[in-house]
This record gives sequence, structure tokens and C-alpha cells, in this order.
Amino acid sequence: MKPWIPLALLLSALPALALGYPEALARADDRPPVVAARAELDDAEAQWARTEADPAALRLERLQARQRRELAAAQLRLERIRASAEISLAYTQLLDAQAAYRLAERGLELAARTLRVAQLRYVKGGIGRQELRASELRLEEARNRLRQADDARALARARLFSLVGGPEPGEALAPAGSPVLPGLEAVYLRLDAHPDRLRAAQGVELAQTALALLDPSYAPRARIEAAQLQLTQARTALEEVRRGLRLQAKARWQAVAERQRDLDLARGESDKAARDLDVARERYRAGLISELALLQAELEREQAAVAVQNAEHALLAAAWELAVATAWPLEVRDAH
Repeated sequence: MKPWIPLALLLSALPALALGYPEALARADDRPPVVAARAELDDAEAQWARTEADPAALRLERLQARQRRELAAAQLRLERIRASAEISLAYTQLLDAQAAYRLAERGLELAARTLRVAQLRYVKGGIGRQELRASELRLEEARNRLRQADDARALARARLFSLVGGPEPGEALAPAGSPVLPGLEAVYLRLDAHPDRLRAAQGVELAQTALALLDPSYAPRARIEAAQLQLTQARTALEEVRRGLRLQAKARWQAVAERQRDLDLARGESDKAARDLDVARERYRAGLISELALLQAELEREQAAVAVQNAEHALLAAAWELAVATAWPLEVRDAH
């Protein structure tokens, strides 16, 4: 008969489940600005339904109720994007902090081994006191970097936890996804759904309707002229909003392009570090370099890989900033 093992013990032996990037983004709906925007949309839809059902409702009242509903929907979409961008940034910052901590650990291990070698060489008379002291200082610097990396990791974890309620201690993070990047013309087209543009366009529509309700047979000329001026001003405001949104979107799109170039460079450096490591391993097997030199090459390869991850996350953050600027949801491919 097999021995009985408590279920809790079995579960504790399993690896901690990873918090996934899509699951973290899904919690954007729980953020207070999104909750408030959803409540505004619910109220706007209820008001619109009441107005539409009211046979005595005036044309202007129906228009205003519809506009409020449309604007509330656009604002809810933007708040969801903002909340997702905030969560994404906190998520990738924790990933970067965890990677930096692992690098600091490896750096400390290498510094400790280097000091042991230096102590041995000092005893044998191969180096002087100054060289030994330099190795001791490098070890102390490595310890400081590890402490700083640990503090940064804790802060990043607390930040993400405050947004999504995770990860728990011991819970891993799955890799973040990669953004689908639109062309500049597609970015411009998306601006039509931006709440600022919609609000300005609604101002034009409202002014047009107000002017259409006036007739010289019953409205004073001064009132008609004032309505015409209001329409002209609304159209001017709409054009200004469009121009401002295009300039902002173009700047964000260019920032994305710059981050993409940075990522390409980081990948090139990572490939070079991988080739250098292969060479170092061959030389080590041939007895041409020391174990410390090989460990240094391995650390440089890890540093280059972390630099690629950092560049990927910088690109993702820039893409989310573009999504906020256009009020258009970002499509993110799965990391796998």
C-alpha cells in the first residue's frame, strides 16, 4: 500500500503558477477610472433610452442624449487603454527588476570567485596588496548592487500588486507579449475614435442642429448670426483638435520606431555576445583561457540577453503610449 501524502504537501511541491500578461491586463476593468467611466456609460445609456422613449422629447434633447452615450463609450475605451498601459508598464518593470537581480547575483558570484583567486595569487606573491584590495572593493560593489537590485525588485512587485493584486511571493511572471505596430496612416485613421475628436465633432453637430432650428420667420437676425458664429467656431475648434491629435500621434509613432531600432541593435549585440561565448568555450576546452574568463563571457552573454528584454519592454511601453494617444486598443501577440 502506498503511503498517504497530504494534498497540501503535494500542492506545495508544485511550482508556483505564473501570472500571465493577458491575465494581468484583464484586470484593467477593475481600476477606479475604468469603473467610473463604465458607470457614466451605464447612466448615459439609461438616459438615452428614456429620451428615445419619450414622445415629447425635443430634437435637441435626443441629440444631446445620443452624444453623451457615444462620448461615454469612447471615454470608457480610452480609460481601459490607459489602465492597461499602466499595468503593462508595472508588469514589465517587475520582469526587468527580476532580470537585474539575477544578473546582480551572477555578478556577485563572479566577484567572489575573483577575490578568491586574487587572495591565492597574493599569498603566492603573484600580485601586490593594491590588486588584492581592488578585488575586495569589487566584491563590496557587487554586494551593494545586489542589495539595490533586491530593493528595486521589491518596489516593482509592490507596484504591480497594487494594480492587479499579484503576483504573490514565489509566484512567477510569464513573459510579456510583443506589440503589433501599425503604419502611420493607420494611426491617423484611428484618431477618429478619440474622445477629444469626438467631443469636438459633437460640438459641430450640436451647433449645426441649433442653427437648423432657427428660421428668420420667428428668430431675430442677431440670434441667427450668433448661431452661425458658434458653428464657425466649433468647426475651427474641430480642426485644431484634429491637428493636435495628429501631431501627438506622429510623435508617439516616431518614438515607437526609435524603440524598434534600439531593439534591433540590442539583438545584434546579443548575437555577438553569443558568438563570443561560443569562442570562449572552445578556448577554455583547449586550455587557452581560465575558468574566470569563461565565467565573465557567460555573464556578458546574460547581460546582452537582458538588454534585449529591456529593449523589448521599452518598445512595448512606447506602443502603449501610442495606443493612449490614439485611444485605440493595442494588439499584443503572445510571447510564445
